[in-house]
Amino acid sequence: MSAPRAGAPASLLVAAACAGAGVRVAVVATGAEKLQVGAAVWIAGSARNAKAGAVVQAGDLVVHCADRAEWPREVEGRPVVAAGVLTTRTLPALPVGPAGERSGGAEGTLFVLSSCEPPPPADDGLLDAERALFAGLAARDPDRIARLVAPELILRVAGEPDADRAGFLAGVTNVPGAIVAVEGEGLAAHRAGDVGIVRGAQVARVRVDDKVVEERNAFVDVFVRRGGAWLLRFALFGP
Repeated sequence: MSAPRAGAPASLLVAAACAGAGVRVAVVATGAEKLQVGAAVWIAGSARNAKAGAVVQAGDLVVHCADRAEWPREVEGRPVVAAGVLTTRTLPALPVGPAGERSGGAEGTLFVLSSCEPPPPADDGLLDAERALFAGLAARDPDRIARLVAPELILRVAGEPDADRAGFLAGVTNVPGAIVAVEGEGLAAHRAGDVGIVRGAQVARVRVDDKVVEERNAFVDVFVRRGGAWLLRFALFGP
């Protein structure tokens, strides 16, 4: 879910009982959340490959994937959702050379997620909520979109400042050209009680100077259920 951005970051921590189960899931997105070792966690972040293996990065938080050596080339750098149980691993200090130079790599205590796979699918209206956001973007209608997003909304795009709700809504009308359509591809929904996630690709087609330009970007959206409706609370938009 993307639009021009402005504003300041905020914190997000949402935990809810999994639908149909007694397990509680913490959904981590901004990276500012307090983590509990031994807990079931869903992390919405960017897929990165490090020397120690595949990681998921949410803000300044880096979590290593216990069962994944690396992300495929087509996934690396893009938004993902990784689920599993959070543990820690301690690595020895890196060697220091005679002139004080240090080797590259990880050291100290690391957060580790096992098995670092997508959560189980569950929709319950999440895909309809996502498509309603697409329709609001296509119509350039900030009032319509305002009814679909939470007051504490954060929009994060790599390399840019986080946007708050006001900045996001202000940018809805600033897309250059005439919007032909905004659609989703490869959408998947995941629900943990009153928290839901939709991931996939946003495909926007815009007419500029009599030419239709298509832009395709991966995204992960985190929703919260309030008053019987799904509201967008956090959006991660990538290449």
